[in-house]
Amino acid sequence: MSNIEKSVTPESVAAESAAPALLNQFAKPEAVAGNTRTMDFYAANTKVDITLLLMFEPPAAGKLYSDLFPTAWKVITFSGTGINSATVTYTAATGFFAPQLHQTLSLVRHTGQRCTLAPNSNGLMNHITDAKTGTAGVMQCTNVTPQPANIGIGFFNKAGNKMEPAILWQNVAKNATLSVQLTPRLKIYATTDYKSDVESPLLFYQNLIGLAAHTEWNVIVDEGTGEIKIVPVSS
Repeated sequence: MSNIEKSVTPESVAAESAAPALLNQFAKPEAVAGNTRTMDFYAANTKVDITLLLMFEPPAAGKLYSDLFPTAWKVITFSGTGINSATVTYTAATGFFAPQLHQTLSLVRHTGQRCTLAPNSNGLMNHITDAKTGTAGVMQCTNVTPQPANIGIGFFNKAGNKMEPAILWQNVAKNATLSVQLTPRLKIYATTDYKSDVESPLLFYQNLIGLAAHTEWNVIVDEGTGEIKIVPVSS
């Protein structure tokens, strides 16, 4: 399987080949359970509308855009006039999901747990089983449906009733196991035209576990260069 290189786009959610039996183990495991992080963003009179695209860095061991696709975890838009603010919260409550009309989710709070994507008794839909003890150091999900399936991983919201997708694997083969060590490295891109073909430079790159529980950030436009920047709010 060749490694296909493409630029990051916020709507990249399709894969081009079937997955092998063991998929995309994250290179450097770090504990994430119980590490909630809240980030406040502010933008004031920037003169141009700004859209921030927040996504998590995909596994270092995977083949980007061949085995797996990052998805936009959050999309935030600020008006170019007035004072704007937005708050995002990373809960570290991790789960697997299977994209379908009525999807089921499985909460996997710790490494060393596993779940299964299985067909319902009527065989018409799939569901993800509750998490059980698995292999130490990784979170796993096995596809035991009769055909290749799409499986993603993401984070639950603060209420625990909604999945916020982060990474999607397509065409996970029958009896294949997705094995993940998740490090929450957040990447932020910005654009003044969400639908354009203009590639945005990377503006923010942080392991969220290294941040304080609550941080504040200004989104500004450099008057000299027109560049969008994200800078910490001065205390």
